[in-house]
Amino acid sequence: MNNLKIKVEVLPDAATDMTAYLNSLFADHSSNYNELKYEIQREFRHNGSPDVNSMKLDRVNYDPKLGKGSFRVVVDMSYTFSCEDVRTEKPNQTSEWTFEIDKNASVIQFHNSPYAESRSTADEF
Repeated sequence: MNNLKIKVEVLPDAATDMTAYLNSLFADHSSNYNELKYEIQREFRHNGSPDVNSMKLDRVNYDPKLGKGSFRVVVDMSYTFSCEDVRTEKPNQTSEWTFEIDKNASVIQFHNSPYAESRSTADEF
């Protein structure tokens, strides 16, 4: 399971639109975006050499009383198989994440699911 810890300046509250908050936190090509991208590539590395082309967050859930939530990342990715000089495009791969907010430390801890979708080696050909 991959983990990601982000120190934030502004914590969400009960009135916060968490989808917008997380999209802002993981804005395209920001350092947080790149860290999430790296963790997702690590999650899918057993399928080849992954490269995340784009990410979109959806299915965001948040319980402000518990300070916990979850979301899904829909990823367009490609795999490079250098032994065959083949590149395979795999749109709409998914990565499930949960998060916990530590209000005292102003930190959000993210954890991805240990149950990553897998693909067949037949996808190489």
